[in-house]
Amino acid sequence: MVTFFYIIQFMKTMNYKAKEAVRLRTKLIKNGNQSLYLDIYHKGQRRYEFLHIYLIPERNREDRIRNRHSLDVAHRIRNRRLAELQETIYTDRHTLHKHRSNLIDYIDTFCAARKSSYRSLSLGLKQHLIYYKGPVIPFSCITKSFLSGFHHYLNQAPARGNVAKHHPRLLSQCTKWNYFNIFSRLLNKASREGYLLRNPMHDLSAEDRPRRAEPRKTYLVIQEIRRLAATPLNRHPEVKQAFLFACLCGLRFSDVKRLQWNNLQTDSRGFTTAEIIQKKTGSRLYLPLSAEALKQLPCDTAREGLVFKHLPDASYTSKLLKRWGQAANISKHVTFHVSRHTFATLSLTYGVDLYTISKLLGHSNIRVTQVYADIISEKKREAVDAIPPIVE
Repeated sequence: MVTFFYIIQFMKTMNYKAKEAVRLRTKLIKNGNQSLYLDIYHKGQRRYEFLHIYLIPERNREDRIRNRHSLDVAHRIRNRRLAELQETIYTDRHTLHKHRSNLIDYIDTFCAARKSSYRSLSLGLKQHLIYYKGPVIPFSCITKSFLSGFHHYLNQAPARGNVAKHHPRLLSQCTKWNYFNIFSRLLNKASREGYLLRNPMHDLSAEDRPRRAEPRKTYLVIQEIRRLAATPLNRHPEVKQAFLFACLCGLRFSDVKRLQWNNLQTDSRGFTTAEIIQKKTGSRLYLPLSAEALKQLPCDTAREGLVFKHLPDASYTSKLLKRWGQAANISKHVTFHVSRHTFATLSLTYGVDLYTISKLLGHSNIRVTQVYADIISEKKREAVDAIPPIVE
C-alpha cells in the first residue's frame, strides 16, 4: 500500500507540471483502483482520453510489477499523443506560414517551371496583380471578393507592350480570359501545396469571370495576297518580303525575325527545310519551305547570320503593314500574325489535312488548329449560299 501511495503522489506531481499539452492523470473508481487517462489541451480546448488501464492497490510483488507495466504502457501512449500533437502544431504553423506567403513571389516560382508561352502570360498576370493590389499579396487575401475585384480591374485595364504604347487600348477579351485561366491553374497548384485551403476561383459565378472570346481569325485570300505582292513597300522592302514569306510558311514574327541562314538546310533532292526552336513554345520545328516561300528570301550572297537583317521591331513593323495594306486597298486590319492565319486557311483551302497543318504551325494540340477548319466551313457555307436560284 505504501508503494501504491507513492505512485499516486508521483502521478499527481507529473500532472501539475507547468502547462503540458498532454498530461497523464488518475481517477479513483468505485472498486478502489485508479483509472489512467490523458488530459489533452490544444487550441484552447480540453479533451480527455481514457486509456482503460488501471492501477491496483499493491498487496504483493506481483501487484507492483503489474502497476509498473501499466504505467509504462500509459506513458508510451502519452508520448505518442504528444508527438502527434506537436506534429499537428508544426503543420498548423507551417500552413500559417504558407498562408502568409506572397503570391507575387510564388508566381516567379510558377513561371520557372513553365513553357515560355505560360511564362509570358504569368508575367503579364503578375504585373496586373501588382497594379491591382501592390507588390505584396498574402495568399490569405485571395478570396472570392479579391477575384471579383480583379475581374473588375481587368475590364478597365489598359493593354501594355510596344504596340499598345503607340495605339492605346483596353485589354482584349481573349487576354483577360487567358489571365484568369492561368491564374486558376496557379491557384490550383497553390492549394495542392498548402498555400490555400481551396481554390476560391471555383466559387466565382460566370458574371465574375471573363467570358471566353469567340475566336475570330483575320486572314487574307489569294487575291489579297497578290494585291499586296504587287504593291511596293519601298522604305522597308524586308517587311514586305518577311510578311509574304510568312504567308507561305506560317512562322510567327518572333521566329521570322530570329531566322538564320544556317537554320535552312537543303537536301540532295533540292528540298529546303527550316529547323528552328520556336520562341513562344520552346519546341523544335522542322518546316519544309516551298519554292514560292524561298523566292521571298532576301538576296544575300554571304548567307550568314540573320536572314532578315533589316526587319524592324514588332511595333514599327505593325505600322508599316497597316499603311501597306491600305495602299493595296485591303480593308482588313493587316498585322504580321495575319500571315500565319493566312497560311493555315490557304493550306486547308487547297486540301492539306488538319493534322499536317497542326504540325506545320508547331501546335502542340490539334484542337488549337481546329478553329481554321471552322473558318473553312464558313467559307464553304458562303460559297453554297452564293449560288443563284435556278427557279425564277
